[in-house]
Amino acid sequence: MNIRQLETFYWIARLGTFSAAAERLHTSQANVSARIRELESELDVTLFDRIGRQVQLTLKGRELLVHAEKVVADAAKLRLAAGKPDMVQGVVKIGVGEVIAARSLVAMINELKRFFPGLDVEFDVDVNANLKHKLERGAIDVAVIGGPVEEPAIRVVPIGAMRTAWVGTPALLGDATTVGPSDLAALPILSLGREARLFAQMQAWFAEAAAVPVTVSYCNNLSTMLEVARAGVCICMVPEELVAAEIGAGALRAPTPVPTLPPLTFFVATRAESVDPAIAEIARIVADVTRLPPLGEPTPAAAESAEPGARARVASRQSERKPAPAARRAPSGAAAAKRRPRLQ
Repeated sequence: MNIRQLETFYWIARLGTFSAAAERLHTSQANVSARIRELESELDVTLFDRIGRQVQLTLKGRELLVHAEKVVADAAKLRLAAGKPDMVQGVVKIGVGEVIAARSLVAMINELKRFFPGLDVEFDVDVNANLKHKLERGAIDVAVIGGPVEEPAIRVVPIGAMRTAWVGTPALLGDATTVGPSDLAALPILSLGREARLFAQMQAWFAEAAAVPVTVSYCNNLSTMLEVARAGVCICMVPEELVAAEIGAGALRAPTPVPTLPPLTFFVATRAESVDPAIAEIARIVADVTRLPPLGEPTPAAAESAEPGARARVASRQSERKPAPAARRAPSGAAAAKRRPRLQ
């Protein structure tokens, strides 16, 4: 009996198939099958019932899994306690969203290689809902996900938040310093897909004012979406950090939204039932690397909009489109000044 056999037993039980365990352990399915045959032969028990491609623990297998989990966890603790990070080997799978990947992927790779030179890291870039599902079923070990997180099977550590903003070229947004749902409803909008958090946030923002966007197109890639926005084809809602340079240079504008957009919160997550202390240490490193700076002071666009004076209307070409009903027109002047405190 050896630790590889017990790790294989643990991961088959956790993931439900020999093929999934083989992928997780970075080996072949034949090796996985051989290890289980050897373990069953030595213990003189049947650990799994084979049901098609799926497997199910036998009663004896469930009893022995408790002991195998402890041995696997203790072996990982021994490697860490020995101060030999090179003994932590194999493959760890980390799920991240596109926003975190854009800002922190290189730093994560470098830091994990520095701590665990024998570790192979596989990154899975996906939308938030898919990352949660993959983490729960064991397809990934650690995830950087957005909140809220209400799943009891997931343990999370908060790493901060990012502001979101409506952005577009000056040709589309004109000299507006603040914008409301009725201002933007007539403009062409490009959004991430319906499963994305930004889409849900956009829907809620318009719904609060009973405004319905006239034209919404969809894209499943944030970088591509921003390229289209930079070309002046549309406006989009994005994390402000991703376009801070373009906003500062004046290539894009980010008027202050009224009502305000809530920030996107982020967490580093692991499975609550994880027994591997190496995974906990990897999650700690990921949290340190991806931690976001405090939201801090308002952006220049927000500071500009806070100055006294009339609220600017969105680009005049909007009036060439179908006009919004009078009740949905944005207030100006003194009316806007009275309204803002109630919205904050």
